[in-house]
Amino acid sequence: TLYLVAMATADLLTIVTQVILRRLNIYYFPWNFLRIFHVCRVLYVLRHMARGCSVWFTVTFTFDRYVAICCQKLKSQYCSRKTATVVLTATGILVGAKNIPKYFILKPWVIIDGTPWLCIFKAGYFSEPEWVAFDWFDSISTPLLPFGLILMFNFLTVKHILVASRVRKGLRGQSRGDKGS
Repeated sequence: TLYLVAMATADLLTIVTQVILRRLNIYYFPWNFLRIFHVCRVLYVLRHMARGCSVWFTVTFTFDRYVAICCQKLKSQYCSRKTATVVLTATGILVGAKNIPKYFILKPWVIIDGTPWLCIFKAGYFSEPEWVAFDWFDSISTPLLPFGLILMFNFLTVKHILVASRVRKGLRGQSRGDKGS
């Protein structure tokens, strides 16, 4: 249940940061303090951290279910509240650390009365090799790798369940004395 609480919390934070603080803010309150550059930059990082935690907490939950169903010897060691706490904490810290550089990729769009407003990407983000490499790493580590891991763990879990079901059917057939397949 710890994984489910973490996933629900991360999903709620994603809704708050992405929908409420970004989309609704843009449409209904175009010029407010959330559009000040320094606040905008922090919200940008928080949006990405919330989304990353949501995605990676789902991966950790999927792996936990895989271990619980398919790896009986490892289940007693891995599937505990203490391990879940360590895994979720480490995942949150890694996602947070991965998103810290995003704070430095933005610049103010306009300065009005000495106050910087709105966020846009720095020109170097699209051309400097370090930022291009970071963007590639970010693209792989957030949607692509987790998607592949979730598919793999779910495939292995379903495969294990189907094999166990066939074995169970075969054992039931032998106990009844059936000669068929």
